[in-house]
Amino acid sequence: MELSEPWVFPPVITAFLLTVCMSLLLGLGLREYYLVNQKRIVFGTTRTCMLIGLIGFVLFHVQPGGLLYLCGLLVMGLWLGLFYRYKLDQQQTGLIGLLMALMSYTVGPASLVLPYWFLMLYVVTALFILNAKENIHLLTLRMANEEIITLAKFLVLSGVILPLTSREPLAPFLPVSFHQTWLAVVVISGISYLSYLVQTYFVKGKGILLTGAMGGLYSSTAATLVISRQSHRFPVQSTRPAVAIILATGMMYLRLLAIVALFNLRLGLLLLPGFLGLFLLTGAIALVLRRRNHEPAHGKPEAETPQNPLELSAALFFALSFLLVTAVTHFILAHYPEGGLCWLAFFTGFTDIDPFVLALVGGDLTHSVSAMGKAILIAAASNNLLKAGYVFLLAAPGTRLRAGLVLLALAGVTLTYGIGGLD
Repeated sequence: MELSEPWVFPPVITAFLLTVCMSLLLGLGLREYYLVNQKRIVFGTTRTCMLIGLIGFVLFHVQPGGLLYLCGLLVMGLWLGLFYRYKLDQQQTGLIGLLMALMSYTVGPASLVLPYWFLMLYVVTALFILNAKENIHLLTLRMANEEIITLAKFLVLSGVILPLTSREPLAPFLPVSFHQTWLAVVVISGISYLSYLVQTYFVKGKGILLTGAMGGLYSSTAATLVISRQSHRFPVQSTRPAVAIILATGMMYLRLLAIVALFNLRLGLLLLPGFLGLFLLTGAIALVLRRRNHEPAHGKPEAETPQNPLELSAALFFALSFLLVTAVTHFILAHYPEGGLCWLAFFTGFTDIDPFVLALVGGDLTHSVSAMGKAILIAAASNNLLKAGYVFLLAAPGTRLRAGLVLLALAGVTLTYGIGGLD
């Protein structure tokens, strides 16, 4: 006896039901918008959006070529135009209701042609935008004109220049391409820019601890410098500057792990336990120091916001740094294959370690994954020594003692794990 196949909805019925549900959601969202904003002259709400959605579904399904659907769109456009003319006569200029009606008209074809998950994403995004009026308005007021230009620069870096770069190796002694070089620039610039935006527009004024944490994603060395100078504004008994510096270093481990995993997943998995453990250790130390804070409630000076990292000059400088470090790394490995990589990693840590890390994971090196992981950990350890030096030179006495000793200890733990933990 053969088992019959289970009955399922025909695709057209599924698309029809999705059209009804998604149009209903758009109508409910529009109705809520009208009620909250006390709109008097409105272009329908729930039932209107559902009926428009059904009309669009039927017209598109009856003639897949789209002629009937296009005619319906023209009729609806004329209808909406007459209504908007009436609104203008009543001194009303809002277009939200008209745009939601047009979106409802597109739900039917989307349910028939596009994946169902995309249709849901389409409707949910529209509802989010509809209900985020105040937040979007506040963001546009806070975002300076320079940020729009900066965003355009990033789009040029990633969407225009990167696809045009050559994938051929530059030279025998420099076996990386312009594409690999510019990809490294885009990755570092993207991480730094995202951290900069969050630090500038979302956690600004929220406390030095968040500033330190986000600054660690931007640049833990830069964050340490800034917070060390700012620590003189805090009371002697305050532990907050020290905690912020330690958090910045903790976030450095996560940033390095993300960079490595993007270019070399195998190496990222190898470093995952160590970097995750170091991050958790750093967080635990920061939590203990935070609980020991005895600062008075008054006065909460903030650390300065870093400069925007997406200047084209900075991108070019990073590209040149990446090429230079890659060339030096290949030279050292060719002439000193035994211990050259470890010594190079140690001394590189006293500069910007991102070009060195990218040279390892994206420079077509022949060394083993464990050797590259060890070099990255050694570079991170020496970078902690550099930050400890900045703290001892620039920070207030209380911060100098707390953060400086912790950074020295983290450097020792990182170096020990780098030398012996990956063997």
